[in-house]
Amino acid sequence: MKSNNVKRLLAATLAATMMMASALTAAAASGGSSGSSSNREETTQTVVATPEEVAAQRDAAEAASAAAEAERITEAVAEALQVRGADAKMTVAGSLVQTTVSGAYATKSVQGVAVTTPAADVKANLGLTGKQTPYIMAFDTNPKKSSLAMECVNATAEALGGTSVATINVDLAAKENGKLVTLSSGSVGMVVGLPKGADTDKTYSVVCVQPGGVVTVLEDTDASPATVTFEVKAGLGTYGIIAK
Repeated sequence: MKSNNVKRLLAATLAATMMMASALTAAAASGGSSGSSSNREETTQTVVATPEEVAAQRDAAEAASAAAEAERITEAVAEALQVRGADAKMTVAGSLVQTTVSGAYATKSVQGVAVTTPAADVKANLGLTGKQTPYIMAFDTNPKKSSLAMECVNATAEALGGTSVATINVDLAAKENGKLVTLSSGSVGMVVGLPKGADTDKTYSVVCVQPGGVVTVLEDTDASPATVTFEVKAGLGTYGIIAK
């Protein structure tokens, strides 16, 4: 049985996502999957809740954040051999895409991922300074690993009249002198290949769940029926691909 905190969190999420569903607007695409994130718009709706719901969200987010931190470290170590350098060629939905950020690309539930924001723009977008270089970790998640985040994704998908077809965790960070630096602002564009067998006749969007109780619905900004392109926010987030 779900705890009262989780029930309140889901209730607040459902209310917020119903508001988002009526407020969604088409994001401005820059022409395919390789455009700069600076030319795209996203639809964001922050949860407005009672003090009790805010407290429930905070408690749930703190627990989820601690669990995700442990998962992040474990996954990064386990998938160390899958670290790719900037400018590496990634296979995304059967096509080669040059990623612009180095990191651990360990997703298996989708057909590849790559950062699409031009390398010249990434550092400025993330506010990096000095010797800081962008670094990303992308890996699969599931209800056992990220139960609260997954419940938020599924509740949002239901509120929008869709279903979740894949969910991944992405940590957009930086490295400085070999150490990981947590980021809190900025974003980069990412293209993700839909899972094998996904219905390409459907419309896809992405639900982002971040620590702190913020739920964002992101439009697919590319024209390919086999991929979704969206903005990945700095820090750790859970991204659910929704089909409608």
